[in-house]
Amino acid sequence: MLNSFACRRVDISFEMPLRETEALVLRTHRLGEADKIVSLLTRQYGRLRAVASGAQRPKSRYGGTLEPLSYIRLWIFERENRDLLRINSAELAESFFSMQNDYRIQIAAQYVAEAAERFLPEREANERVFRLLLAVLRAIKRSGEVNRPLIYFNYWLLRLGGFLPDFGVCASCGAALGAQGYYSSGAHGLSCSACQLPQESFGLAVSDLNSVTASCQGTLDRWILSGKPPSGMNEVRRFLEALIETQLERKLVTRDLLEGGH
Repeated sequence: MLNSFACRRVDISFEMPLRETEALVLRTHRLGEADKIVSLLTRQYGRLRAVASGAQRPKSRYGGTLEPLSYIRLWIFERENRDLLRINSAELAESFFSMQNDYRIQIAAQYVAEAAERFLPEREANERVFRLLLAVLRAIKRSGEVNRPLIYFNYWLLRLGGFLPDFGVCASCGAALGAQGYYSSGAHGLSCSACQLPQESFGLAVSDLNSVTASCQGTLDRWILSGKPPSGMNEVRRFLEALIETQLERKLVTRDLLEGGH
């Protein structure tokens, strides 16, 4: 004899356990009258978006913890089938707010946040990129320097993402580059003199590129303390930023602001 079962609808959505992680606040924007959506890069879970209920109220329990570029310890939870997580609580570990006193330093830090948010896929853990961002922000804050921290950031963001080209060969024909390479908008590397598009390209000394990127092999702090910056840094930074925009297939707002404040 077959058993008879009563059928009923079961709501399988439930609140997941609280998760604790370290995070860098990349960006925030309003959600309604009282809440915020916070874009975060977390150490354990990668890039996430989460709602902070009541964060816009004058007496919010978050205070200044969720300001962009804050380094925080975070407790979050999520519901199944929901894109946005919920922030339960947050504690400030380190503030980079003081960098807003200098416009160029402020824009450099915002560039790091924008590039990371655009470049990194959501919910893919990458602790090396998290440590990279934290090291770069700390170096900018301590040194007040922009070029070397941004070059270091751009180089390693491309390298960790698997998009760093071979600097010794032409990206168009594969021939070995001579003393000078040329970059054209939208290209994935440098071109030789035969392949360059003069009306759209800028030149870059290969020796400068090799010297600067060789300095990226050690720690950023050691590079900054090593003394006088190598030549060609502005051109190298411009080249690496252009490569990032090529991979993103979009312009970075903060890159234009950096050029304007140069």
